[in-house]
Amino acid sequence: MRSCLELVAIFVLVAGCGNDTEILPPHDDTCETSILTYENFGEPFMLDWCRGCHAEGLPADMRQGAPSALNFDDLSTIRELAPVISINATGAAPMMPPAAGPSPEERLLLAEWLACGAP
Repeated sequence: MRSCLELVAIFVLVAGCGNDTEILPPHDDTCETSILTYENFGEPFMLDWCRGCHAEGLPADMRQGAPSALNFDDLSTIRELAPVISINATGAAPMMPPAAGPSPEERLLLAEWLACGAP
């Protein structure tokens, strides 16, 4: 588990990369009606779009410059890093992934899933 200081350092590092526009949280009732879970959305999304560079077991030369402390291998880590993921992958001008990436609709689903606590 990461220390609070380490998480703050990661957040400051990534947030300082130029994109500080975060998508708005879902409406009050969205989380009550959302069907998104780690199993049916979060894990497949992370596998498709994130873990190619953000996985703990990847050698440095295969990470495409991804910081070694930003890994999305399990749900608890994803929840800890949700603010960083949200800022960089769901904002008005998302930076991640750097080449192509998910559709705007998929990004909205990611924003919903993260804002609802990544169930």
